Amino acid sequence: MHKLLGVVGTIAALAALTGPSFSMGGGSNGGYSGGSNNLPAASSSSPTDDYTVAVRLIKHEQYNEAFPHLLMALASKPGDADILNYLGYTKRMTGDFPASLAYYKRALTADPNHKGAHEYLGELYLQMNDKASAMQEAATLATLCPSGCDERDTLDKKIAAYVPTAAAAPAASGASGGTN
Repeated sequence: MHKLLGVVGTIAALAALTGPSFSMGGGSNGGYSGGSNNLPAASSSSPTDDYTVAVRLIKHEQYNEAFPHLLMALASKPGDADILNYLGYTKRMTGDFPASLAYYKRALTADPNHKGAHEYLGELYLQMNDKASAMQEAATLATLCPSGCDERDTLDKKIAAYVPTAAAAPAASGASGGTN
C-alpha cells in the first residue's frame, strides 16, 4: 500500500509541476490531455512505456506533454543518458535554457561520449549566443566520430549558418541554474 501511495504522490507532484497539460484522469485517451493529435499515453506501467510515449510526443513537437513521461522514466532509470538528453531537449524547445543546459550536462556526466547530447548541447549554446562553446562541442564530436556522423554533420551545419540573435542573450545569463 505504501508503494501505491508513493506512486500516486509522484504522479500528483508531476501533474502539479507540469500544469494542465498532464492529467491523471482515466478518460478515453489514457490520461493524455494535450495537443490535437490524440496520441495515447501509457498507463505508466514501465519506464519503457513512458520513454516510448515521450519520444512519440517529442516527434509531434508536444514537448510539455513529453516532459512528465520523461521524468517518470528517469525515476525508474536514474542517470540514463538518453532520458536526460531528451529532458534537455524538451526544456530547450520550450525555452528553458538553464534547465536544458543542466540536463545535457547530466547526460554527458552519465555518458561523456553521448553524441546526441553533444550535438544538442552545441545547438543550445548557439541559441544562447555562445558560438565558442558550440564549436567545442563540434570538436568533441569530431573526436568521437572522425569519419563523420549525423550529429557532427548537423551541428557543423548549424554552426556554419549561425547568426547571433539579440533575443537569446538574456537566457544565457541564467545558464548555471539547476535541474527540475
